[in-house]
Amino acid sequence: MTRIVTGPGEDGRPAILWSGEPTTRVEFGKYRTTELWVTTSSPPEVARAFDPSERPWELEPPRGGTCFRIVEIAPESRYEAATSATETAAESADFLAEHTTDTLDYVVVLSGEVTLRVGAAEITLHPGDSVVQQGVAHDWRNNGTQPCLMAGVLMSTVNP
Repeated sequence: MTRIVTGPGEDGRPAILWSGEPTTRVEFGKYRTTELWVTTSSPPEVARAFDPSERPWELEPPRGGTCFRIVEIAPESRYEAATSATETAAESADFLAEHTTDTLDYVVVLSGEVTLRVGAAEITLHPGDSVVQQGVAHDWRNNGTQPCLMAGVLMSTVNP
């Protein structure tokens, strides 16, 4: 995966600041997350001399900020088979099951399929489907046979 970050160069003219593999990737159980960009305020600072996605990974963005990330969710059958014999520290992560965040999320399914569970409702999403997730308890389940790839922007709803 290539990430391109543009902005003003040292001379103030438009430039490509970073081009290449994103540096922050984490795996938690059935989830693999690639952090593409993080902001710490709204409106965001756009002239950065450092890569803000290289912070220690957290599920939620900084208070008043945003996260732009790619998430891959493994099929439930593969995840259960791989973890049934041993328990990992990742299994205790709160977001591996139903969870709530203090965020407004924009999510788009890029490939595969995933089932979104909200309360008693379930809906299966396919490539091109999108979700506006407004801070309610939810869970993602990949009941298919292939990994599901999603892009999301999480915006903090907590004032700094």
